[in-house]
Amino acid sequence: MKYIVLLLLFWPSSVMFSQQQSTYEKPPVFNQCENTPVEQLKTCFNFTLSKFIYENFEVPQIVEDEQYKGDVSVLFEVTSKGNFEVVYIDTYYTELEDEARRVFKILPEIEPATYNGNPTFVQYSIKIKIPLVKPVEESVIKNQEQDNIEVNNESQEIDNINNQTQPYDGAAFTSQLNIPFTHSYYARFDANLNAVGTNAHTAAKPYVYSDVSKYYNIKEVNESLKKETSSWIGRKLWNENLVAVQGKDYWFSVDPIADLQVGKDTEAEFNS
Repeated sequence: MKYIVLLLLFWPSSVMFSQQQSTYEKPPVFNQCENTPVEQLKTCFNFTLSKFIYENFEVPQIVEDEQYKGDVSVLFEVTSKGNFEVVYIDTYYTELEDEARRVFKILPEIEPATYNGNPTFVQYSIKIKIPLVKPVEESVIKNQEQDNIEVNNESQEIDNINNQTQPYDGAAFTSQLNIPFTHSYYARFDANLNAVGTNAHTAAKPYVYSDVSKYYNIKEVNESLKKETSSWIGRKLWNENLVAVQGKDYWFSVDPIADLQVGKDTEAEFNS
């Protein structure tokens, strides 16, 4: 069961192979890939393995008779000695599982992956298409290049988000949000809204910050009420939002609310 979970967690949808160990410096190397540039070793490994499986995998007769179309999912390991070991196989037919295990048993010993110059093990997963599909080296290379493009795009998108964010400057106090309606709070700016010459519709409540900010600087008053504190807990407890993020056209803040009540039921014999 643990291998099923492992397979699901580390299986990308658009890549034929997925690495569980991503910190090694050099992938495993078949003899056919010895003269391949380092940056192409992974591509060569993928293609050589796919080619070996295609040339040696024999689709069981029952699978052909029933015209089955699907995949054989194999999670395997290349040990620190360069041997292939099957970890888990997921397929509809036990005959396909047996055949996959047979093919992986006859794979040759290869040069293991290395990390800091030392041999190490790595785990991969592969889907064997049924009916078999002949691998094409060029398509494998294109897939890897596309993966690199997608990774670069994701990194660029994260950088763009980071560049667009800015320190939160109290945008709530000039926004279209409703001001919490309490008599004690509204009493602070009622006089400003009702002053001669203003054009505020004070009968419509609750007010919104953008309307009140024309006559009463809530942000400035809020700044004056902040307590002197240098600790993170003190700042978050008295002066700042717990979480506040602001971008070019958006902002949001998060604050916890505690609701504690103590009282006595006059008709009961216990306190609550």
